[in-house]
Amino acid sequence: MEQKLQLLNSSIQVDPHNPQIPQTLRHLKLEIFNELAVNRLGTEKLALHFCELEVTYLLISKQIENFELAIERLMKFYNQGLESKDKAHYTGIYLIYLLSFNKFAQYYSQIELLPKETFQHPFVHFVLQLEYKLSIGSYSDLLGDYHPTGIENVFLERIMDTIRLQTALSANASYKYLTIENAIKLFNVKSIQELQSFAQKQHFKWKFDNHHVYFDNIQNIENPLNSEFLIANSLRYVHEFDKII
Repeated sequence: MEQKLQLLNSSIQVDPHNPQIPQTLRHLKLEIFNELAVNRLGTEKLALHFCELEVTYLLISKQIENFELAIERLMKFYNQGLESKDKAHYTGIYLIYLLSFNKFAQYYSQIELLPKETFQHPFVHFVLQLEYKLSIGSYSDLLGDYHPTGIENVFLERIMDTIRLQTALSANASYKYLTIENAIKLFNVKSIQELQSFAQKQHFKWKFDNHHVYFDNIQNIENPLNSEFLIANSLRYVHEFDKII
């Protein structure tokens, strides 16, 4: 069974879009969890390894609905005391997932369950700092010295897009224009091209020249991202306006 899991891991790493992977996952899940029902002690480690691989695959393929079930199943194993070398990293992924979907009650409940040494893991520490910066509205330095390169990006992108949209709605309602330099800082983008792309994606009718971005006061824009997150953080953008304007 372990050899099958190693082959699955290799397939995910080499070509996560391989159409055979979903079928392999289904077959292995049935095999492992059927065995787990009759031989728990002898199968727990295999089930844990499978759950980690499943979470990785579902994130890479951006199957978020299925990911939610998979990560909850994985965390149950961890919270029962099962260990793996990647436990802290997957725990960090679970925490950032909870943040990005505004599941704050579950986030804080999970924090209470973590041993102190887990807080020292670089990725877990980053997520804890991220939550703190979100709570005080410090949006311009969310990533700090952390350089995301892994499967956690899908949740970081969700958080960043939500913040940019909140900032955009506020700027639309409050300002006629900003300088390009201040707009780039406020929206936490790297270039005017990235800001233009964001405005186009959200259907804002902003105008750009060499020095300014001119906002339009659009009303009743439907937020496609995360309305609960926006409500919970509706005034946090003020801190960044105060710093920049």
